[in-house]
Amino acid sequence: MQGAATPASERSVRFLNPAWFTSVMGTGVVAVALGQFGQQLAWLEPVAWAAYLLSLLMLAGLLALWMLKVWRHPQAALADLNHPQFSQLFPTLPIALLVTALATRQIGPALLGENLAVPLAQGLYLLGSPLIFLFSVGVAFVIFTRLEVPLKEASGVWFIPPVSALVVPLVGGVLLADFPRALHRELLVWNGIFLGIGLLLFIFVLSTLLQRLYAFGRPSPHMLPSVWIGLAPVGLGILAPWRWLEGGARVGLLPEGWSEALPFVGVALWGLGLWWFTLSLMFWLDMLWSQPSRERLQFTPGWWSFVFPLGAFTLSTLALSRALESGLLLLAAWGLFAVLVGFWLVVLTRSILAWMGLKPLLPAGS
Repeated sequence: MQGAATPASERSVRFLNPAWFTSVMGTGVVAVALGQFGQQLAWLEPVAWAAYLLSLLMLAGLLALWMLKVWRHPQAALADLNHPQFSQLFPTLPIALLVTALATRQIGPALLGENLAVPLAQGLYLLGSPLIFLFSVGVAFVIFTRLEVPLKEASGVWFIPPVSALVVPLVGGVLLADFPRALHRELLVWNGIFLGIGLLLFIFVLSTLLQRLYAFGRPSPHMLPSVWIGLAPVGLGILAPWRWLEGGARVGLLPEGWSEALPFVGVALWGLGLWWFTLSLMFWLDMLWSQPSRERLQFTPGWWSFVFPLGAFTLSTLALSRALESGLLLLAAWGLFAVLVGFWLVVLTRSILAWMGLKPLLPAGS
Protein backbone atom coordinates (compact mmCIF):
# COMPACT_ATOMS: atom_id res chain seq x y z
CA MET A 1 0.00 0.00 0.00
CA GLN A 2 2.93 2.32 0.67
CA GLY A 3 4.21 1.82 -2.86
CA ALA A 4 0.80 2.73 -4.29
CA ALA A 5 0.75 5.95 -2.29
CA THR A 6 4.15 7.06 -3.54
CA PRO A 7 3.93 9.66 -6.34
CA ALA A 8 4.94 8.34 -9.74
CA SER A 9 7.53 11.12 -10.00
CA GLU A 10 9.53 9.42 -7.24
CA ARG A 11 10.10 6.38 -9.39
CA SER A 12 13.58 6.69 -10.79
CA VAL A 13 16.44 4.55 -12.06
CA ARG A 14 18.61 6.11 -9.36
CA PHE A 15 17.03 3.65 -6.91
CA LEU A 16 17.85 0.57 -9.01
CA ASN A 17 19.51 -2.02 -6.80
CA PRO A 18 22.54 -3.74 -8.42
CA ALA A 19 21.25 -6.98 -6.88
CA TRP A 20 18.75 -7.25 -9.73
CA PHE A 21 21.47 -8.61 -12.01
CA THR A 22 21.25 -11.77 -9.92
CA SER A 23 17.89 -12.37 -11.61
CA VAL A 24 19.75 -12.80 -14.92
CA MET A 25 22.24 -15.13 -13.24
CA GLY A 26 19.46 -17.19 -11.70
CA THR A 27 17.30 -17.44 -14.81
CA GLY A 28 20.34 -18.20 -16.98
CA VAL A 29 21.52 -21.04 -14.76
CA VAL A 30 17.98 -22.45 -14.60
CA ALA A 31 17.90 -22.43 -18.41
CA VAL A 32 21.17 -24.39 -18.50
CA ALA A 33 19.87 -26.82 -15.88
CA LEU A 34 16.62 -27.32 -17.81
CA GLY A 35 18.68 -28.08 -20.90
CA GLN A 36 20.86 -30.58 -19.04
CA PHE A 37 18.00 -32.40 -17.35
CA GLY A 38 16.08 -32.16 -20.61
CA GLN A 39 18.41 -34.83 -21.98
CA GLN A 40 16.35 -37.27 -19.91
CA LEU A 41 12.98 -35.49 -20.18
CA ALA A 42 12.50 -34.08 -23.68
CA TRP A 43 9.57 -31.84 -22.67
CA LEU A 44 11.96 -29.74 -20.57
CA GLU A 45 13.79 -28.55 -23.70
CA PRO A 46 11.21 -25.94 -24.80
CA VAL A 47 11.03 -24.74 -21.20
CA ALA A 48 14.80 -24.27 -21.32
CA TRP A 49 14.41 -22.20 -24.50
CA ALA A 50 11.79 -20.00 -22.84
CA ALA A 51 13.97 -19.48 -19.74
CA TYR A 52 16.96 -18.62 -21.93
CA LEU A 53 15.01 -16.05 -23.95
CA LEU A 54 13.68 -14.58 -20.72
CA SER A 55 17.24 -14.25 -19.37
CA LEU A 56 18.27 -12.40 -22.55
CA LEU A 57 15.35 -10.01 -22.14
CA MET A 58 16.17 -9.44 -18.48
CA LEU A 59 19.83 -8.79 -19.26
CA ALA A 60 19.05 -6.28 -22.00
CA GLY A 61 16.50 -4.44 -19.85
CA LEU A 62 18.65 -4.27 -16.74
CA LEU A 63 21.73 -3.18 -18.70
CA ALA A 64 19.73 -0.36 -20.25
CA LEU A 65 18.40 0.77 -16.86
CA TRP A 66 21.82 0.48 -15.22
CA MET A 67 23.55 2.51 -17.94
CA LEU A 68 20.81 5.11 -17.63
CA LYS A 69 21.40 5.26 -13.88
CA VAL A 70 25.16 5.74 -14.32
CA TRP A 71 24.58 8.43 -16.96
CA ARG A 72 21.79 10.40 -15.26
CA HIS A 73 22.56 9.73 -11.58
CA PRO A 74 26.32 9.07 -11.27
CA GLN A 75 26.29 10.12 -7.61
CA ALA A 76 23.74 7.41 -6.84
CA ALA A 77 25.94 4.82 -8.53
CA LEU A 78 28.95 6.05 -6.52
CA ALA A 79 26.87 5.87 -3.35
CA ASP A 80 26.12 2.22 -4.14
CA LEU A 81 29.84 1.59 -4.60
CA ASN A 82 30.52 3.03 -1.15
CA HIS A 83 27.77 0.99 0.49
CA PRO A 84 29.02 -2.02 2.53
CA GLN A 85 26.49 -4.41 0.93
CA PHE A 86 25.56 -2.84 -2.43
CA SER A 87 29.23 -2.48 -3.39
CA GLN A 88 29.75 -6.23 -3.23
CA LEU A 89 26.91 -6.74 -5.70
CA PHE A 90 28.65 -4.84 -8.53
CA PRO A 91 30.34 -8.02 -9.88
CA THR A 92 26.89 -9.52 -10.49
CA LEU A 93 26.77 -7.50 -13.72
CA PRO A 94 29.75 -9.24 -15.38
CA ILE A 95 28.71 -12.56 -13.85
CA ALA A 96 25.36 -12.12 -15.56
CA LEU A 97 27.22 -11.58 -18.86
CA LEU A 98 29.20 -14.79 -18.41
CA VAL A 99 26.22 -16.89 -17.33
CA THR A 100 24.37 -15.63 -20.40
CA ALA A 101 27.41 -16.57 -22.50
CA LEU A 102 27.26 -20.14 -21.14
CA ALA A 103 23.52 -20.41 -21.72
CA THR A 104 23.93 -18.96 -25.22
CA ARG A 105 26.55 -21.57 -26.12
CA GLN A 106 24.59 -24.50 -24.75
CA ILE A 107 21.01 -23.48 -25.60
CA GLY A 108 21.33 -20.63 -28.08
CA PRO A 109 22.27 -22.66 -31.19
CA ALA A 110 18.87 -24.37 -31.23
CA LEU A 111 17.14 -20.97 -31.26
CA LEU A 112 19.59 -18.54 -32.82
CA GLY A 113 21.70 -20.84 -34.96
CA GLU A 114 25.42 -21.55 -34.58
CA ASN A 115 26.43 -18.54 -36.67
CA LEU A 116 24.80 -16.13 -34.22
CA ALA A 117 24.96 -18.01 -30.92
CA VAL A 118 28.70 -18.73 -30.93
CA PRO A 119 29.88 -15.16 -31.67
CA LEU A 120 27.38 -13.80 -29.14
CA ALA A 121 28.69 -16.16 -26.46
CA GLN A 122 32.28 -15.24 -27.32
CA GLY A 123 31.52 -11.54 -27.14
CA LEU A 124 29.81 -11.82 -23.78
CA TYR A 125 32.76 -13.83 -22.43
CA LEU A 126 35.38 -11.38 -23.74
CA LEU A 127 33.44 -8.48 -22.23
CA GLY A 128 32.57 -10.14 -18.93
CA SER A 129 35.84 -11.77 -17.94
CA PRO A 130 38.00 -8.61 -17.67
CA LEU A 131 35.11 -6.85 -15.94
CA ILE A 132 35.09 -9.64 -13.36
CA PHE A 133 38.68 -8.81 -12.49
CA LEU A 134 38.17 -5.04 -12.49
CA PHE A 135 34.98 -5.16 -10.44
CA SER A 136 36.23 -7.68 -7.88
CA VAL A 137 39.51 -5.85 -7.28
CA GLY A 138 37.82 -2.44 -7.35
CA VAL A 139 35.20 -3.47 -4.83
CA ALA A 140 37.84 -4.96 -2.54
CA PHE A 141 39.89 -1.75 -2.77
CA VAL A 142 36.89 0.41 -1.83
CA ILE A 143 35.96 -1.82 1.10
CA PHE A 144 39.53 -2.05 2.40
CA THR A 145 40.28 1.68 2.07
CA ARG A 146 36.96 3.54 2.36
CA LEU A 147 34.77 1.40 4.58
CA GLU A 148 35.03 -0.26 7.96
CA VAL A 149 32.74 -3.26 7.92
CA PRO A 150 32.42 -5.04 11.28
CA LEU A 151 32.63 -8.82 11.36
CA LYS A 152 29.03 -8.96 12.60
CA GLU A 153 27.92 -7.58 9.20
CA ALA A 154 29.56 -10.42 7.28
CA SER A 155 27.17 -12.36 5.06
CA GLY A 156 27.16 -14.61 2.02
CA VAL A 157 27.32 -11.46 -0.11
CA TRP A 158 31.02 -11.36 0.78
CA PHE A 159 31.51 -14.38 -1.49
CA ILE A 160 30.48 -12.49 -4.62
CA PRO A 161 33.51 -10.28 -5.47
CA PRO A 162 36.28 -12.87 -5.02
CA VAL A 163 34.41 -16.00 -6.03
CA SER A 164 33.04 -14.38 -9.18
CA ALA A 165 36.41 -15.28 -10.68
CA LEU A 166 35.43 -18.97 -10.80
CA VAL A 167 32.83 -18.27 -13.47
CA VAL A 168 35.59 -17.29 -15.93
CA PRO A 169 37.38 -20.68 -16.26
CA LEU A 170 34.04 -22.50 -16.30
CA VAL A 171 32.68 -20.50 -19.24
CA GLY A 172 36.10 -20.07 -20.83
CA GLY A 173 36.74 -23.80 -20.80
CA VAL A 174 33.44 -24.49 -22.56
CA LEU A 175 34.11 -21.81 -25.19
CA LEU A 176 37.84 -22.37 -25.70
CA ALA A 177 37.59 -24.52 -28.83
CA ASP A 178 35.35 -21.93 -30.49
CA PHE A 179 38.13 -19.34 -30.58
CA PRO A 180 40.87 -19.19 -33.24
CA ARG A 181 43.73 -21.60 -32.62
CA ALA A 182 46.20 -18.74 -32.19
CA LEU A 183 44.34 -17.64 -29.04
CA HIS A 184 43.98 -21.04 -27.36
CA ARG A 185 47.14 -20.99 -25.27
CA GLU A 186 46.70 -17.44 -24.01
CA LEU A 187 43.02 -17.98 -23.18
CA LEU A 188 43.91 -21.17 -21.32
CA VAL A 189 46.41 -19.20 -19.23
CA TRP A 190 43.89 -16.38 -18.75
CA ASN A 191 41.27 -18.81 -17.43
CA GLY A 192 43.80 -20.48 -15.13
CA ILE A 193 44.62 -17.14 -13.50
CA PHE A 194 40.99 -16.68 -12.51
CA LEU A 195 40.80 -20.25 -11.20
CA GLY A 196 43.51 -19.48 -8.66
CA ILE A 197 41.88 -16.22 -7.62
CA GLY A 198 38.48 -17.79 -7.05
CA LEU A 199 39.48 -20.99 -5.27
CA LEU A 200 41.93 -19.40 -2.84
CA LEU A 201 39.77 -16.42 -1.95
CA PHE A 202 36.81 -18.77 -1.43
CA ILE A 203 38.75 -20.46 1.39
CA PHE A 204 39.55 -17.12 3.05
CA VAL A 205 36.00 -15.78 2.83
CA LEU A 206 34.49 -19.09 3.97
CA SER A 207 36.58 -19.07 7.14
CA THR A 208 35.53 -15.47 7.86
CA LEU A 209 31.85 -16.22 7.37
CA LEU A 210 32.00 -19.31 9.58
CA GLN A 211 33.72 -17.23 12.26
CA ARG A 212 30.88 -14.71 12.05
CA LEU A 213 28.25 -17.45 12.38
CA TYR A 214 30.02 -18.93 15.40
CA ALA A 215 30.38 -15.53 17.09
CA PHE A 216 27.06 -13.86 16.26
CA GLY A 217 24.66 -16.56 15.10
CA ARG A 218 22.62 -16.53 11.92
CA PRO A 219 22.05 -13.25 10.04
CA SER A 220 18.88 -11.20 10.37
CA PRO A 221 15.87 -12.43 8.35
CA HIS A 222 16.36 -10.03 5.42
CA MET A 223 19.99 -11.19 5.01
CA LEU A 224 19.28 -14.89 5.53
CA PRO A 225 18.94 -15.68 1.79
CA SER A 226 22.57 -14.60 1.36
CA VAL A 227 23.70 -17.69 3.31
CA TRP A 228 22.70 -19.74 0.26
CA ILE A 229 25.38 -17.93 -1.78
CA GLY A 230 27.89 -20.29 -0.16
CA LEU A 231 26.62 -23.02 -2.50
CA ALA A 232 27.86 -21.09 -5.55
CA PRO A 233 31.62 -21.42 -4.92
CA VAL A 234 31.14 -25.12 -4.14
CA GLY A 235 29.36 -25.81 -7.43
CA LEU A 236 31.72 -23.57 -9.37
CA GLY A 237 34.73 -24.99 -7.54
CA ILE A 238 33.80 -28.43 -8.85
CA LEU A 239 32.96 -27.41 -12.41
CA ALA A 240 35.49 -24.63 -13.11
CA PRO A 241 38.75 -26.67 -12.97
CA TRP A 242 36.99 -29.57 -14.66
CA ARG A 243 35.82 -27.55 -17.67
CA TRP A 244 39.12 -25.65 -17.76
CA LEU A 245 41.14 -28.85 -18.14
CA GLU A 246 38.61 -30.34 -20.56
CA GLY A 247 38.84 -27.24 -22.71
CA GLY A 248 42.62 -27.44 -22.76
CA ALA A 249 42.52 -31.10 -23.71
CA ARG A 250 39.95 -30.43 -26.43
CA VAL A 251 42.31 -28.03 -28.22
CA GLY A 252 45.36 -30.26 -27.72
CA LEU A 253 47.18 -28.18 -25.09
CA LEU A 254 46.71 -30.59 -22.18
CA PRO A 255 46.73 -34.39 -21.92
CA GLU A 256 43.31 -36.01 -22.20
CA GLY A 257 43.58 -37.84 -18.89
CA TRP A 258 44.24 -34.81 -16.69
CA SER A 259 40.57 -34.13 -16.05
CA GLU A 260 39.59 -37.74 -15.36
CA ALA A 261 40.47 -37.58 -11.65
CA LEU A 262 38.59 -34.36 -11.02
CA PRO A 263 35.17 -36.00 -10.41
CA PHE A 264 36.71 -37.97 -7.53
CA VAL A 265 38.18 -34.79 -6.06
CA GLY A 266 34.98 -32.91 -6.79
CA VAL A 267 32.80 -35.34 -4.87
CA ALA A 268 34.75 -34.47 -1.72
CA LEU A 269 34.05 -30.78 -2.26
CA TRP A 270 30.44 -31.72 -3.02
CA GLY A 271 30.21 -33.03 0.55
CA LEU A 272 30.83 -29.49 1.79
CA GLY A 273 28.01 -28.33 -0.48
CA LEU A 274 25.65 -30.93 0.95
CA TRP A 275 26.51 -29.75 4.46
CA TRP A 276 26.02 -26.10 3.48
CA PHE A 277 22.75 -26.82 1.67
CA THR A 278 21.36 -28.64 4.70
CA LEU A 279 22.43 -25.87 7.08
CA SER A 280 20.99 -23.15 4.83
CA LEU A 281 17.70 -25.03 4.51
CA MET A 282 17.48 -25.48 8.28
CA PHE A 283 18.14 -21.76 8.82
CA TRP A 284 15.39 -20.86 6.36
CA LEU A 285 12.81 -23.32 7.69
CA ASP A 286 13.53 -22.27 11.26
CA MET A 287 13.05 -18.62 10.32
CA LEU A 288 9.76 -19.39 8.57
CA TRP A 289 8.56 -21.22 11.65
CA SER A 290 9.58 -18.67 14.27
CA GLN A 291 9.55 -15.18 12.71
CA PRO A 292 6.43 -12.99 12.21
CA SER A 293 4.83 -13.31 8.80
CA ARG A 294 5.60 -9.70 7.89
CA GLU A 295 9.32 -10.52 8.09
CA ARG A 296 9.31 -13.88 6.38
CA LEU A 297 7.18 -12.72 3.46
CA GLN A 298 9.03 -9.48 2.71
CA PHE A 299 10.41 -9.73 -0.83
CA THR A 300 13.71 -8.18 -1.95
CA PRO A 301 15.97 -8.88 -4.96
CA GLY A 302 18.17 -10.67 -2.44
CA TRP A 303 15.77 -13.61 -2.80
CA TRP A 304 17.59 -14.43 -6.04
CA SER A 305 20.33 -15.71 -3.73
CA PHE A 306 18.23 -18.86 -3.51
CA VAL A 307 18.51 -19.52 -7.24
CA PHE A 308 21.94 -19.09 -8.87
CA PRO A 309 23.98 -20.71 -6.06
CA LEU A 310 21.59 -23.66 -5.92
CA GLY A 311 21.72 -23.87 -9.72
CA ALA A 312 25.51 -24.08 -9.72
CA PHE A 313 25.42 -26.79 -7.05
CA THR A 314 22.71 -28.70 -8.93
CA LEU A 315 24.67 -28.66 -12.21
CA SER A 316 27.82 -29.87 -10.46
CA THR A 317 25.83 -32.68 -8.82
CA LEU A 318 24.44 -33.80 -12.16
CA ALA A 319 27.89 -33.68 -13.77
CA LEU A 320 29.39 -35.76 -10.95
CA SER A 321 26.56 -38.31 -11.10
CA ARG A 322 27.19 -38.87 -14.81
CA ALA A 323 30.97 -39.01 -14.54
CA LEU A 324 30.94 -41.39 -11.56
CA GLU A 325 27.84 -43.30 -12.71
CA SER A 326 26.44 -42.81 -9.21
CA GLY A 327 22.77 -43.46 -8.62
CA LEU A 328 22.97 -41.72 -5.25
CA LEU A 329 24.27 -38.51 -6.81
CA LEU A 330 21.77 -38.76 -9.66
CA LEU A 331 18.94 -38.97 -7.14
CA ALA A 332 20.39 -35.98 -5.30
CA ALA A 333 20.67 -34.06 -8.58
CA TRP A 334 16.99 -34.56 -9.39
CA GLY A 335 16.00 -33.58 -5.87
CA LEU A 336 18.08 -30.42 -6.03
CA PHE A 337 16.66 -29.68 -9.47
CA ALA A 338 13.12 -29.85 -8.12
CA VAL A 339 14.02 -27.46 -5.28
CA LEU A 340 15.78 -25.17 -7.77
CA VAL A 341 12.80 -24.92 -10.10
CA GLY A 342 10.48 -24.36 -7.14
CA PHE A 343 12.59 -21.48 -5.80
CA TRP A 344 12.96 -20.00 -9.30
CA LEU A 345 9.22 -19.99 -9.97
CA VAL A 346 8.45 -18.34 -6.62
CA VAL A 347 11.18 -15.69 -6.88
CA LEU A 348 10.46 -15.02 -10.56
CA THR A 349 6.76 -14.54 -9.82
CA ARG A 350 7.51 -12.14 -6.95
CA SER A 351 9.96 -10.26 -9.18
CA ILE A 352 7.44 -9.88 -12.00
CA LEU A 353 4.85 -8.56 -9.55
CA ALA A 354 7.38 -6.09 -8.16
CA TRP A 355 8.32 -4.82 -11.62
CA MET A 356 4.68 -4.54 -12.65
CA GLY A 357 4.35 -1.94 -9.90
CA LEU A 358 7.78 -0.48 -10.71
CA LYS A 359 8.75 -1.04 -7.08
CA PRO A 360 12.46 -1.57 -7.94
CA LEU A 361 12.49 2.08 -9.04
CA LEU A 362 11.24 3.31 -5.66
CA PRO A 363 13.39 4.21 -2.65
CA ALA A 364 14.27 1.32 -0.39
CA GLY A 365 11.48 0.52 2.04
CA SER A 366 8.76 2.08 -0.10
